[in-house]
Order: sequence, then structure tokens, then C-alpha cells
Amino acid sequence: MMRTLKISEVSELKRMLKEKFRMELHFDNEYAAGEFYFDAVPSEAMLRALDKYLAPKRLRAVFGDDGMSFTLEGRF
Repeated sequence: MMRTLKISEVSELKRMLKEKFRMELHFDNEYAAGEFYFDAVPSEAMLRALDKYLAPKRLRAVFGDDGMSFTLEGRF
């Protein structure tokens, strides 16, 4: 089953990452699940913060080979 974030949650996540890490998270909703990407490879601390945000929503980020783009996948 495909899982994603509500647009309000995307906005909240973008704001949190920008405030804490000064990194812009981009969101492309051209596809049903959406694709997220950063302008640079995120730090380990940022990855932990992202995971901490997604875990209660039973989601995880699955990064592409570039280490900057990801989609969401459900946690079971």
C-alpha cells in the first residue's frame, strides 16, 4: 500500500528541516507518492531528524543513488 504525507505535513517537515539544518527540502508531487529532494547530501543528524519525524507516521525515506532524493515507503 502506498503511503504519503498530507500537504500540511510536507510543509511542517520542510519548515522543521530549514530551521534546524538550514537545508531546503523540495517536493515534487507530479507522481502519486511524490518525490522529495535536497540540494546537497543531508547530514547524518538531518537523516535522524527526518526518520524521527516519519516514524510515528509509519513511514520511512528511501533514498536514490544520488543520496539527495527520496520517496516514502510504509513501515510495517
